[in-house]
Amino acid sequence: MKRATKELLFERATKHKEESKYKDYPCDALGSTLTIKRLPLAQVCDILDMAEGSTARENLDLYKELIYKSVPLFQDKDLLEVYDCIEPYDVVTAVFDDNIGAIGKLAEFILDLYGVQDVVEDVKN
Repeated sequence: MKRATKELLFERATKHKEESKYKDYPCDALGSTLTIKRLPLAQVCDILDMAEGSTARENLDLYKELIYKSVPLFQDKDLLEVYDCIEPYDVVTAVFDDNIGAIGKLAEFILDLYGVQDVVEDVKN
């Protein structure tokens, strides 16, 4: 391993700024790519705080919130109207035809952006 230097950290910061705050997710369930927006870390932590000791229903609600907030397309008011969603987060289950597996995969992808793989496993169990 290299020794950390100021120059190395500057280079890292520059690279991080250059990287997009958006990632593409190739979604097999939709047959298309979704654009994922990285949320502020504190917001992700607030969502994850709901996971501890939660039921399957609560986990689904957590995934729906995380996905809704991370996928700008799902926040489109016209999309909510077309899918007859009264609650905004319900657009996630509507778009995925209640496919919990597809919803879980997308949530895992989003959480992986923050290095939260272990939390995903805890939520599943």
